[in-house]
Amino acid sequence: MAPGWSLRAAATALLAALLLAAPTAAKPLWNDVNKYAADGSLCPPTRDAREACPAICVYDIGNCPQPASCPDGQSLCRDGRCHDECTDEINSDNPCFCGWKAKHVPAEARTLVPCPLLGNVTIGELYQWKKKEQVLDTCSTEAGISNKDDFGTWKKVWPRRGTDGAGVPGVWAECPTEPQEMYTFREPMWIAVFVVVFGYIALLGAWLAYKTIRELLIRRQWGPISRAAGSLTVGEKDALAVSSPSTPDSDEKAGAAAAGFNRGGADGTNDLIGDDICLTGYRDSLFGTAMTWLLLLLGMAWLCFIFVITADYYGKAPGTPKGKVAIYSYNDSTLEAQTFIVMWCLFVFMMVTVNATRFRLRNFFRIKTLPQDGSYVCVEHKIDTEIMLAGQKNHLVEAMGYATALFKRFLGWDWAVTTCPLHTTAAGRKYFAYQCTRFVFDDADKQFAPFAFDLGSKNSDFAAKAGGLTTAEADERAELIGPNFIHVKVPNWFMAFVREVTTFIALFQLLSLLLMFFNYYWQVGLVDMSIILLSFGFSMVVRKLSEERLKRMAEQDDHVMTLRDGEWAEQSTRGLVPGDVIQLSAGMHMSCDCVLISGSAIMDEASLTGEALPIRKFPVRIDDSPFSMAANKNNQLFAGTIVSQALPMPSSNGDFLAGDHTLALVSRTGTASDKGQLVRKILFPQPISFIFDQQLKVVFAILIVYVFFCLAMAIYFYDGSPAATWFYFQFCGLQALSPLLPAGLLAGQSMAVQRLKKKRIFCVEPRRVLMGGKVQLFCFDKTGTLTREGLEFYGVQTTQQPADGQSRDSFVAFSTDLGASDELFQAGIASCHAVTELDGQLIGNPVDIEQFRASQWTLDKEPRFLDKITPPEGSPLGVLHVVRRFEFVHARASMSVVIMDERSGKLHVFVKGSFERLKTISAATTIPEDYDATCGRLAREGCYVLAIAHRVLDASLEDLRFMTQEDIEAGCNFTGLLVFKNMLKDDTAEAIRELQHGSTRTIMITGDTALTGIYIARQCGMSPPDNVVLLGDIEKKTGELVWTNVDTDEPVADIQPYFVEHGPDGFPTTELAVTSAAFRALDERGQMAPLLLNTRIFARMKPDDKVRCVKLHMERGITAMCGDGGNDCGALRAAHVGLALSDAEASIVSPFASANRSIMSCVELLVQSRAGLATSFANYRALILYGTTMTMQKIISFYHADSMSSNTWMVIDSLIATSMAIAVTFLPPARKLAKFRPTARILGPEIMASVIGIVVINWCFMACVWVWTYRQSFFRCHEFDSSTVDLLKWYLLGDNYEAAIMTYVVIYQFVNNGFMVNYGYMYRRLWIFNPLLLGVWAMLIIMMSYAQLAPPSRLSCTFRLNCGNPDALVDLGFNRPTWYIEPYNNPLGHNVLPSYAKWTLWGYSIGNMVAGNLWQVVVVYGPVRSLLRKRFPLRRLKVKL
Repeated sequence: MAPGWSLRAAATALLAALLLAAPTAAKPLWNDVNKYAADGSLCPPTRDAREACPAICVYDIGNCPQPASCPDGQSLCRDGRCHDECTDEINSDNPCFCGWKAKHVPAEARTLVPCPLLGNVTIGELYQWKKKEQVLDTCSTEAGISNKDDFGTWKKVWPRRGTDGAGVPGVWAECPTEPQEMYTFREPMWIAVFVVVFGYIALLGAWLAYKTIRELLIRRQWGPISRAAGSLTVGEKDALAVSSPSTPDSDEKAGAAAAGFNRGGADGTNDLIGDDICLTGYRDSLFGTAMTWLLLLLGMAWLCFIFVITADYYGKAPGTPKGKVAIYSYNDSTLEAQTFIVMWCLFVFMMVTVNATRFRLRNFFRIKTLPQDGSYVCVEHKIDTEIMLAGQKNHLVEAMGYATALFKRFLGWDWAVTTCPLHTTAAGRKYFAYQCTRFVFDDADKQFAPFAFDLGSKNSDFAAKAGGLTTAEADERAELIGPNFIHVKVPNWFMAFVREVTTFIALFQLLSLLLMFFNYYWQVGLVDMSIILLSFGFSMVVRKLSEERLKRMAEQDDHVMTLRDGEWAEQSTRGLVPGDVIQLSAGMHMSCDCVLISGSAIMDEASLTGEALPIRKFPVRIDDSPFSMAANKNNQLFAGTIVSQALPMPSSNGDFLAGDHTLALVSRTGTASDKGQLVRKILFPQPISFIFDQQLKVVFAILIVYVFFCLAMAIYFYDGSPAATWFYFQFCGLQALSPLLPAGLLAGQSMAVQRLKKKRIFCVEPRRVLMGGKVQLFCFDKTGTLTREGLEFYGVQTTQQPADGQSRDSFVAFSTDLGASDELFQAGIASCHAVTELDGQLIGNPVDIEQFRASQWTLDKEPRFLDKITPPEGSPLGVLHVVRRFEFVHARASMSVVIMDERSGKLHVFVKGSFERLKTISAATTIPEDYDATCGRLAREGCYVLAIAHRVLDASLEDLRFMTQEDIEAGCNFTGLLVFKNMLKDDTAEAIRELQHGSTRTIMITGDTALTGIYIARQCGMSPPDNVVLLGDIEKKTGELVWTNVDTDEPVADIQPYFVEHGPDGFPTTELAVTSAAFRALDERGQMAPLLLNTRIFARMKPDDKVRCVKLHMERGITAMCGDGGNDCGALRAAHVGLALSDAEASIVSPFASANRSIMSCVELLVQSRAGLATSFANYRALILYGTTMTMQKIISFYHADSMSSNTWMVIDSLIATSMAIAVTFLPPARKLAKFRPTARILGPEIMASVIGIVVINWCFMACVWVWTYRQSFFRCHEFDSSTVDLLKWYLLGDNYEAAIMTYVVIYQFVNNGFMVNYGYMYRRLWIFNPLLLGVWAMLIIMMSYAQLAPPSRLSCTFRLNCGNPDALVDLGFNRPTWYIEPYNNPLGHNVLPSYAKWTLWGYSIGNMVAGNLWQVVVVYGPVRSLLRKRFPLRRLKVKL
C-alpha cells in the first residue's frame, strides 16, 4: 500500500465521527412547526403563493410528460431551456445535477436530461407545514401528470431507460444536500501536518530505543554497587531512597566526634529523610534536549495551525480572496469546523498530557542513572495532604476520595517532584539543594543527606570552642551545610505570568477561549479573555508581592566580625558555619542561631516570637551541666532577632568566659535555624485540603454527568448535525463546569484578609481564614492575653521566727509596704532578678521589672561583677554586687543569685520561684503550717505569687566558681512571698461573652498557678462563678493524682458523681482544672481525652505541654489559639488557627497577628472569617446557579434550535455574572457572632436546598412560560423553522420569538441568582447594607425591563430583542429607526411581542424572582430552617461554652 493511503486512512479515522452526515437543521420533535394555531385549528395558508417547480429528469426525452418543443432555430439544451446553440457552459447548468460539483454527482445522474422546465405555479392556499407536497401536486397538474406516483424523487429512485419497461419514466429534481467535501490528505497543509507529527513520533520512538539501551547498560552496573554498599535500593522507581543514617561503630563514632558533624535530622530536617523521599539521577543528552525543544515547537506549531484554521473560518487567512472563506477546506465551513474540532481535541490531549507530566517530562528526555552520577537529581517527596473540617463521614465523598487517590497514584501525583541540578564543591563533594537545604553525598553510605553539626551536649563544650575555627575547618563545614543564606526564588514578571497560565485551571480556561474564538463567538471570547487575564494579573501580582515580602524577610546578607585562625576579620554572614565565633554589636541583625559564650545581650525578638519587650540573654556557664536547646533559651540568640545592646564581661569569677567582646558561637545556620525552619515551612507547607475541596470533586463529577446528559439531549434534538452537536456540547460544558468554581470558594477569604488588615490583624496564610469561620474551641494564654501586659506589685507576706512551743516559722500580716518588711527580704527583692538597663529603660522579664521597680533600688552602669545594685537614699542597706546568677528555667520554675554585701563582705544566696517549687527546696522548719492555704488564698484572689528563699553562703569567691547550682541552693530558708496582682484587660470579659454567644468554647492554657487561672476564668466569665471547680494535681510524695474542690479545699476521691448534676444549659455544673503534672499523667494513661471537654483551666503548662494540649483539642474540633507569642509560639503554630497578639505586621509566629494586642481581635477574627466563609459559599452557589441556568437555557434551545444573540451572551458573561459576583463580596460582616457557625459543606443540606430549590423554581417558571407561549395566537403559526439554517451558524438563530422569550426569562434569572446568594445575615449584614450589589441589581433590572417593555430602541436592538427590520417596525406602528439594524433572519422581519405578552412575561420573570427570594428567606434561612433544625438537629460538637 502506498504511504499516501496510510496517511489518508489515519486522518480519515480522526474525522469519521464528525462526517456522519451533512450539516442539517433541527426541528422541534414534539410539535409540527407552524401547523396549528392557538385554538387548535390549522394555521392560515398563504394566499396565491407563487412557487417554482422542480425540474423533471429523464434518461429518454420521450418520457417527458409533455413533448419537448422549441421555436424554430432553437433546440432544447441540457439546462431545460431552448437555445440557439447548446454550448458546454449552457449544458453544464443541468438542473438534474442539483448544482453539485461534478465529483459528487452520482453516476446514475450524469446521463439524466431535463424535460422543458416548468414555470412558476400559483397555489391558492399554501400551508407551510405541507408546502412540499402542495408544490409537487400543483406542478404535476401543470405538467399534465395524471398520476403523481408515476414520477419519483431524485436519488431515491432512478428513471427507466427507454420509453417502455418497468420503472418510473422520470424523477423530480428535489435535490438533497450535496455531500460534504473531503480532504484527499495530499493537500500541502496536510502533508506538512503529517510530516511534522509523524516525524516527531518517529523521533520519539528512536529516543525511547536510545534511552532504553543507555539505561539498560547503566542498570547492569547497579548490582555490584548495591551489594557492596548495602544501602542502595533499586525498586519500581529505580531511585535512591534518602534514609536515616545507620548507627556507626565505635571507631566511626570517634571519627564523627572528631569531625564534629553527624547525619540527619538534628537540625529539624527529619521530614527530609526517610522512605518518603526518593532520589533519581539523570544525565542530559543532546538528543533528549533536542526532543524537548522539538516538543515545545510542535505545541506552538499546533497552536498556530489552530489559529490559521480559525482565521480561515472568518476568511482572514493569508491569501484569502475577498468574499471567500474556508479556502483550506474547499470553501466548506462545515468541513473546516470539523477539522477544528479534531485539531482542538488533539491539542487538548497534548496540552493536558504535558501539563500532567510537566514535572517529570524534562527528565523523560534525560538518561536515568545513579543520583551521584547524574547531572540532575530528581527528588520525589511523598505528599501527605491534611484534610481539614472533615467531621461527619460521607460515603460519596469517601468513594470519590478513594477514586481520586487511585487516579493520583496512577499518574504519580501523590509524589511532589522537583529536579535539582547536581553540583560539585571545590573539594570534589557532590551536593544538591532541595527546599533550601543542602544534601551532600556520603561516600561511605552512598547516599545523599542533609548534615548537622553537634557542638556539644554540656555547657563547657560550647565555652571550649571560644577559639573559633580554622579556615580549613570552616571550608569543610561550608561544603557540608552550604552558605548561611536562605535563597527564596521569586520569578520575574514574565515567568510569574507563565506560572499562572500553566495551571490546570488556567489551561482549562485558555483552551476554552480557543472554542469561543471559533464559530463567530469571538466577541464573547474577547470579553472572557479580558476577565481571565485580569484575574491572572491580579493573582500574579498578589502572589509575587507576597513572595517578595517573604524574600525580604528570609534573605539576609550582612557583615560580621568572625574569629578565624585566631584572628578577627570581617566577613559576610553567608560564610558563617556552626562552630564560628562572632562578635555581637548593638543594632546587629542575627542571621543564624548562636549560643552566647561571653558577655550578655539585650535582644529584640518581636519579629520572631511576637514578644513586645526586649529579652536579656546570658552567657552559657563553664560547667558540665547538660545543655538543651529547649531548656537553655536564655543562652541562645536566634536568627531574625536584633541585638539591642551587647554587654561584654571583662572579668569573671570563673562561671563565665570573660573577654573584651560579647561573643556568640554559631550553632545552626540556614534552614537549620529556628527562623530557617519556619521560613521553609512557609515556602513548602504541608498540603492542606478542606472538606469542601473534597466535596467539590463530587460536585464536578455530578456536573460532568449533567453535561453528558446535555450532550444526549443535543444528539437527540440535533440529529444529523454532529459538528453542531459537538460545539454546543462543549459550550454547555464550559458553562456548567465553570473554571471559576475553585476561585469562587476563595473570593470570601481574600476580602476577609483585606478587612482584617484594616483592623490591624494581619494574615500570612489566607487559607486559614475559611478555617477560622469554623472555630469551635478557642484556647487562651492568660498573662498578657486575658490579663494586662504587666503585673502590678500588690504586697509581701514575710515570715517570723517560731514562737515558744512552735516548731515552724509563721507568716506575719500581709503588707503592701515593701520598705517595712525585713531587710534581708528587701535585699532579695532588689537582687534576685535578671533586669538590666538600656537607654534608661529597664529590660527583662515583665515580672522581674515590676519587682525591681517596687524595690526602688537602681542599677549601677559600671558593675564590678555581673551587676551592682544601689539602695535608695536613706536606706540602711548597703550596695549589693551580683557575683553569680542562675537564670530562670521553665523546667526548674526558679532562678537564683549569689550576692556580696559590700558592707559585710558576706555572700548571700537568694532563690525565687513558684511557691510550689520553693516549698520543695526550702528547709521544712521555715515553711509555715498555713503555707499552702495562704498561697492558695492569694492565688484564688487572682494574685501572682512568688516565693523567696535565702541562705548565707560560707564560701569564698574562688570556691564559688566550682559550686553547682544545686550546691548553692541547698539548705535555703523560706523568707516570704512576693505578690503581684494580675488584672484583666478592659475588654476581656466582653470578648469572652461574644465568643460564648457565638457557640465557641473558651479554654485557658497558662503557665501560671491553677488557682490564679481559676480566679481569672471566673472573673472574665470563662467559667461560671457558681460552678464547682475540681483541681487535679500530682501529690509530690506519692506521685498519685489527687482532686481537690478549690472552694472548700476538700479532697475528692471520685469525680464522676460530680458530672451527674446538670445545669439549665444541659451540661454538668462541675468543671475541671489540671496542673501540667496532672495533665501529663492523665495523657500518658489515656484518661485526658475523655475529660478534655470538661476541663476549663490547664495550669503551670510548659511550652511543650501547651502544644500537646492544643493538639488534643484539635482532635475534638476546630481549635484556635491566642497568645502573646512568647512561650506560646509552638501552640500558635500547631493550632488550626493561631492568633499572636504582636506588634509585627507580618510575623512567622502564627497565621494571624494582631497589632491591637486586644482579645477582641479574636472576636473580630471569627466575625470576619465566618463572613468570608459565607461569602465564598455565596459565590460558589452563584456560579453553580449560573451553570444550571445556562444549561437549562441550552436544553430548551436544543429543542427549538435557536440561540440568544451574541450581545446578550456578552452581557450575561461579562456584565451580569461578573458584576454580581464581585458585588456579593462587598457585603460587610455581621456586627456580632451568630449562635451558629456557617456551613463548610457544599453537599450539606443548606447549600443543596438553596441550589436545588432555585433550580426547581427556575425550571417550573420556565415550563409555565412555554406552556403559556404555545397558547398564544401571536406565537403559533409564526414559529421559528430552523430547517433551512445551518446550526453551526448560531448567530442566525436568535431573530425569532423563541429566542426573545427565552432571553426575557433567563436574563432575570441570571440577575436574581447573584442577588439571592446575598442572604445569610447571621454571618453578614442584611442585604440592604450592600449598596454596590443593590445598585448593580437595580441597574440590570431597569435596563432589561426597558429593553423588554419600551418601544424598540437602540438598547433593545443592540440585544436583538423587541426589534426588527425598519419596514416591519413601521408596519407595527412604531417610528422608523434612525440607526442601522442588521436585517432579521425571520420571515416576519421582527421579534416584537404584543404589549400584553411583554407585560405577562415580565410578570412571570418578576414572579420567578420573588419565588426564588422567598425560598431563600423562608426556607433556606428562615422559619422552615429553624423548624427543621430543631426536629432534625445536625450532629455537632456539644460542649459547655
